[in-house]
Amino acid sequence: MEHKAKFSYGAPDEGITGCAALGIPAEVAAKIFGDMESFASYAFNKSHAAAYAVVAYRTAYLKHFYPQEFLAGLLNDRIDKIEEISKYILYMKEKNIAVLPPDINKSKDIFWVEGNGLRIGLGALRGVGQEAIAAVIRERNENGLFKDFADFVSRCAKYVNKRIVESLIYAGAFDCFGYNRAQVAAVYEDVMTRVNAMDKQKAGDQISLFGSIIEEQAIEVRFPNIPEYEVMEKLSKEKSVLGVYVSGHPFEKFLPYFKDKTFNCSMLNAYEENEETGVKTYTEITDGQQVTMGGMIGAFKKLKTRSGSLMAFITVEDMSGSIECVCFPKIYERIRGFLETDRVVSLSGKISIEDEKPPVIILDKMTEFTLDERTETHTENKAVNAFAQPERAEKLQEPEKADKDKILWLNVGGMEDEDVDELLETLSFYAGETTVYFVKNGKKMLCTQKVTPNRALMAELCSFLPENCIKLV
Repeated sequence: MEHKAKFSYGAPDEGITGCAALGIPAEVAAKIFGDMESFASYAFNKSHAAAYAVVAYRTAYLKHFYPQEFLAGLLNDRIDKIEEISKYILYMKEKNIAVLPPDINKSKDIFWVEGNGLRIGLGALRGVGQEAIAAVIRERNENGLFKDFADFVSRCAKYVNKRIVESLIYAGAFDCFGYNRAQVAAVYEDVMTRVNAMDKQKAGDQISLFGSIIEEQAIEVRFPNIPEYEVMEKLSKEKSVLGVYVSGHPFEKFLPYFKDKTFNCSMLNAYEENEETGVKTYTEITDGQQVTMGGMIGAFKKLKTRSGSLMAFITVEDMSGSIECVCFPKIYERIRGFLETDRVVSLSGKISIEDEKPPVIILDKMTEFTLDERTETHTENKAVNAFAQPERAEKLQEPEKADKDKILWLNVGGMEDEDVDELLETLSFYAGETTVYFVKNGKKMLCTQKVTPNRALMAELCSFLPENCIKLV
């Protein structure tokens, strides 16, 4: 208040004339002072502004002329934030900058420029420790490249555990050895167990039956003759440790069938941001805009409304990113039969944009998309697709004969009563001829609801119970 008074009425002893002496009304002086005070909360002095200008200029220069090095610096600054790394990797793909997968013989612990692209650093993988990765790279630098998987385990078993090796397998770090990921995943535990046992023997200087110290033996690995994981499974495991698809994208083959859709996630990157408030103004989408979209279900979360009905928040992904879709109870009841991760869907709804929140889509329709039939299977009325073969329609309407003789066992011992009630409600949506038994505290109870044990039901059951609590026998 002291400064405001001096500004308005002056301070003669300090040589300040003040607005009043210049004929400026008090309310105008107060308004001018308020504007200056507000501006001062975010304004810089000249030296500060000049420093920021230099940083901005250098940053823009590097981004334009050295995009790979610039992005490497950004990614390494966020090496332990996999969600942010995923965002920048998507940006690299949009800008046609090659994203090179992890390689046990080429990757460093950080992101590194290689040719015209960036090689993903081993330290960016989820589930690996920085110290362990640093030790692996030190071993490689000091004693040469790893010859094969057995050589890697023999030299690095003392630095890494099975969880770290599994993450490296799923990320594709051992692809360079010529075996598929399923083959390596099938043998790595046995190989590590044998190497650790040999290391213990050597550490104890154990003597053989004939009096000589046991010598180091080369580990022989016999990889099983099995095919690679299915594409969806391979990419899902890859994403679980990298946070993003690198070697491919499961939605890519569906793109030609969604060319007519009005929205894709790249539109979320087109915005202007207010420097003062941070509020984003999107240039390709508007609040309330009706849109259509094709994508894959990346995740979903169910919750109860105050009335007790179920609704869901569904993350839908495409090649450019992801967006959250809000599914209210009426729509949820229509789609619950196929709501599971990795399902390809077609949807429509309205864009909702609120300050300081990312845009979402308020769903008014979602249908499953099946590539083999090149059409959508509508579940709103639970109708069989008109283009399906009659034989298939019969199977959908009536369970296979073998299922009549099966029993679905559900161990509900760890569930609350209200959750069991919700489970019963879910079962009612899959009426069929398979008997259901609940098991609780060692006692079995016959459920009055019989079901059709299809894939959709099993997916919903997994949202209530662990897999080992669900048995169809």
